[in-house]
Amino acid sequence: MKTRNLISKALALCCATTLFGCGNENAAPVEETPLAQQQSELDYSPGSGWNLAWSDEFDGSSLNTGNWTALTSNYDPVTGNCNFGTGELEYPRAQNVTVSGGKLVLTAERTGDNPVDSRCTGYGARSFYSGRIHSKGKVEKRYGKIVASIKVPSGYGMWPAFWTLGGNISSVGWPACGEVDILEWTSNEPSWMKSAVHWYTTGQADWGTGANRGYSLADAFHTYEVEWNSTSMVFRLDGSIVGTTFYSTESEFQQNHYIILNLALGGNWYGNPSASSIDLASGVKKTMEVEWVRWYQQGTTPPPSSSVTNPGFENGMTGWNTWSPNGTEAADFNETYNGGHGGSYHLTHWTNGTPHEVWTYQTVSGLASGNYKVRAWIRKGGAYDFSRIQAKTCASCNPVYTDLGTYGSWTLVETPAISVTGGYLEFGFHTKLSAGNSANFVHMDDVELIKL
Repeated sequence: MKTRNLISKALALCCATTLFGCGNENAAPVEETPLAQQQSELDYSPGSGWNLAWSDEFDGSSLNTGNWTALTSNYDPVTGNCNFGTGELEYPRAQNVTVSGGKLVLTAERTGDNPVDSRCTGYGARSFYSGRIHSKGKVEKRYGKIVASIKVPSGYGMWPAFWTLGGNISSVGWPACGEVDILEWTSNEPSWMKSAVHWYTTGQADWGTGANRGYSLADAFHTYEVEWNSTSMVFRLDGSIVGTTFYSTESEFQQNHYIILNLALGGNWYGNPSASSIDLASGVKKTMEVEWVRWYQQGTTPPPSSSVTNPGFENGMTGWNTWSPNGTEAADFNETYNGGHGGSYHLTHWTNGTPHEVWTYQTVSGLASGNYKVRAWIRKGGAYDFSRIQAKTCASCNPVYTDLGTYGSWTLVETPAISVTGGYLEFGFHTKLSAGNSANFVHMDDVELIKL
């Protein structure tokens, strides 16, 4: 988001409708069923198998300088650029970064002081003060779950962000360092969380995704998260997957990154508006509040995915059962066609142009009481009466489920949380097609059962 010196016209046009996804977006952003709007600060559990490697809970009365550096002008000494490469209108300063009441507060306000950094004289005076902090040289890690509880401000021109840059940026520059935008928000689409990834191949490469919650994300706390490992990234809003996954085998994402939190104003994401058009009157302050930031890494205790027998279908249909109300069980089988997400095989629901309904599932007993989710990698095309990943606590119980969208590439999908109290869970995939169409298919692979 922040350190590019030039954005091409094509990319700028792309950004008018989606977040830096030109030519690299694996799937269209997914609109999910709105969650109940959160009106208070949030807690968070990473799930089994994750250890807290680092956090800042902002419990003191000042910024912890062992974790963070606050910028004091619109010149960034780490990246060596002015206005952060995106034409932003703010002038960061330490006074606009405060810690109180268990929160970090980044405050934006209009100013008539016309501040200018001598290193940025060619860029003109700034019209706003704001707050910007980073953890470069203090907190830098590779992989894990990076998550924060954040309340963003409303209003035209507000551009709050929670993101990372590769630790080698000073030597290799941007985008060769790699960038992961966990959260970006714009008033033009206030109900959307936007996430993005930027890197270098033979030139700048960009990928973006987002999720629409059906109500403005501003002025309420939400958790924003990336789960990052050596081969993929999964972005989440309030614990639910945003909608698609970026495969990050690029070297930029096999190194340590550092964290940035900032409240920008204007800039190229808004089409470089004038300072007078920004929704921030003189004497008014707007804030981005952060309750906590945490970085989890996988521990020695793995998630309980061992509860799933043959999760990748490498051993045929061993461990899996199939039910059909109309004798169409044959629509359920494992295959190698088009390759698996992991290994050679995957589960498929498909027939050569004939209707079918199948429920592929397995059961587990003896689970500890608690909340669980089922996750799997999905690739799907065509229209179905319904196609779901689901779970239920008895054979006749109503399931929790997620309807499967159209995914041109392997995409991680999960059920809503389900409460298990009797130790029993039945989970899998339920698909119905009442009109024959050989172009319809669902591929499923690498199933996990996760205790929250």
